[in-house]
Amino acid sequence: MPFRVITALARKDLQVAFTQRLLIAVGVIVPVNFLLLFMLFALNGGQAPTAVVLDDRGPLARQFAVDMRGARSFQVTEMTWAQAQNAIAQGRIVAIVRIPSDFDSRLDAGATVVIPVTVNNLQTDFTNDIRRAIPMTVTRFDADAFPGQVSVRAQEIDLYTHDTDYIPYLAVSVAVLGMLLAGILQGATSAAKEHESSTVIELALSPAPKWAIVTGKLLAVLTLNGISGGIVLVIVVALEGGLPARPFEVLGVALLLMIAFGGLGVLIGNVVRRRQAAIPLSIAVSLPLFFISGPFGPINWLGSVPALVARISPAYYGIGAFQDAFHGYVTSQTGLTGDVLVLGLLAVATVLLGARTLRPRGTSA
Repeated sequence: MPFRVITALARKDLQVAFTQRLLIAVGVIVPVNFLLLFMLFALNGGQAPTAVVLDDRGPLARQFAVDMRGARSFQVTEMTWAQAQNAIAQGRIVAIVRIPSDFDSRLDAGATVVIPVTVNNLQTDFTNDIRRAIPMTVTRFDADAFPGQVSVRAQEIDLYTHDTDYIPYLAVSVAVLGMLLAGILQGATSAAKEHESSTVIELALSPAPKWAIVTGKLLAVLTLNGISGGIVLVIVVALEGGLPARPFEVLGVALLLMIAFGGLGVLIGNVVRRRQAAIPLSIAVSLPLFFISGPFGPINWLGSVPALVARISPAYYGIGAFQDAFHGYVTSQTGLTGDVLVLGLLAVATVLLGARTLRPRGTSA
């Protein structure tokens, strides 16, 4: 009997859901829109647009410009002094680095060279990038131009075999947003509709186990979330430029996320009992949970308080598990095992609470 209940509820919910295709599309449109917005702000966001004015065309001056590009903090454009002044006045660049006309000759003579750096310090993040990167460029230049004279050099030891650009990292987080939003939205509207149409009375009075009823509704949510989540995952893989590091782990984590988020949606729908309230509430719940979970980078780097707040959100554990599956990164303090355990407990808890709250208004459990 439980199996028949599960399949019958899932089939009925899918038939209803496919008459409301807009809700399915929302699970794709919203996360993809967020990804496009984040990409718009992130493109070249890690490099400060900087003009280099080469008043000296000697080999050492040109080497300095090359080392600036190697610092990975500048988006370097060579300009004349007049062009650079015009660009910084119009807000098109952050800084002007002017190589003096006697740069090579003074260095050959062993004299000190002063490099004027004009900084538009309106935005602190870019300003601090310039302030940190210029001394690093000078050190790098000294080591390259005068080998053996610089006694201290930094040796970078990377934890991972390759760097990950900001967009591929962020795209994995947005995939979690897609599953979070679609799961809560589909689960909440499905459960709320039972209350609006009063079919919840028949479900509550039927001899079918309530957990089987909730599981049937979750199965339908999983199917719908699989459609929208699958589209988002395809976009993420395309942005990654290759398959995830652990493809089977991606599928397993995605399934666990969809169960947990769908169960949370069913619980919300049983509580609010109206689709007019369930839809905006689903979006209002999903977005804060996403943004406090550390989608832009490991939240642990920001301090103990943000990391503690992030643990409230199930998306925190979803992002941690997904980053491990896609990139092999450990971004959460709980690690992959802890992330999976928390998501598994959430999935079980939401099914049980969804079954407990599946009752007509005014009745007791």
